[in-house]
Amino acid sequence: MALFQPGAPWPRVMARTQVIGMYAGWITTVDQASLQSIVAFLNAHNMGIEIEAPAMQALANCGSGVEGYVPYGQSVQNFTLAYLQRLQALDAQVLYIKVDEPYFFGNVVSDPRSCHFTVTQIATEVGQYTQLVKTIYPNAQVGDVEPVIASAYSPDVVTALGQWHDTYRTVTGAPFPFYFADIDWSNPEWPSIVKQLEEQTRQREMQFGIIYIGDMQDVSDAEWTGKVVARFETYQGQNGGQPDYVLFQSWEPYPQYCLPETDSTTFTGAIEAYVEATN
Repeated sequence: MALFQPGAPWPRVMARTQVIGMYAGWITTVDQASLQSIVAFLNAHNMGIEIEAPAMQALANCGSGVEGYVPYGQSVQNFTLAYLQRLQALDAQVLYIKVDEPYFFGNVVSDPRSCHFTVTQIATEVGQYTQLVKTIYPNAQVGDVEPVIASAYSPDVVTALGQWHDTYRTVTGAPFPFYFADIDWSNPEWPSIVKQLEEQTRQREMQFGIIYIGDMQDVSDAEWTGKVVARFETYQGQNGGQPDYVLFQSWEPYPQYCLPETDSTTFTGAIEAYVEATN
C-alpha cells in the first residue's frame, strides 16, 4: 500500500506507468478502504487498471482448481460482474483485461483436471466473456496471455499460438487486440522464439506484449531484479525486440520490496532500470 501514498518514492517509474495490474480474485476480496484508496491514487495520477482474469467455466467433472477457469458452482458471469461492478462503483478506469491463458489451460496442458475443450469452444467462451466485459466497460481491451513453453505445443509453439489466434478471430469476427508472452526463461532459445511471436502477432493485427519476471527459485530481491534487467537487455537490447506493451509482474516469492525506485533491488528499482535503458 506504500506505493499509493502521497509522495511515494517512485516518481520516474510512475511517470512511465500506464496501468497497474490487478488479479480478478483479489479485486473481489480486498477490503473496501484499500481498493478505494488505490483507485483514487490511480485516477489522480492518470493511471488505469489492467486485470488478469479467468474466462472459462469449470464443469462438474473438470476445470475447478485449474488456472483460467471460474470454479464449478460459481458462474463466470456472476464472478466477472462482481469485480467489474465493484471497480465501476469507484469510478475506476479499466483499460485492459488479459484472459488468463485459456488456450493453454483449456486445451494444451496435460493436467488431467483440465476440461480439454476444443479450441473453437475456448474461443467461443472467451468471446462471450469479452461481450460481458463490454456491458460494464465498453472501451476496455480484452486480450490474451499464453505461456511460451516450446515443449508443450504441437507442432511448435509459434504455429500453435498462431492457429489459436486465428480460430479466435474466425469465431468472434475480430482479432484479440493484444497478446502477451508469458515466457519459459529456462529455454535457451527463448529470445528467437519470442521474436517470432512478436512478428507473428503483428502480422495478425494484434499488439505484442511481454512479461518480464525473475524465477521461482530466486533467493533474494537482488537475484530476482538482476534477472529481470538481464532479460529485457537481452530481448530489447541485443535481439531487437520492440514490444508494444511491457508488463512487470511477480507471482513469485521475490521481490519482497516495492520501494524505493532508487534501490536497484526493489520492484520499482527494476522498472527504473528499464526506464533508464529505454529513455
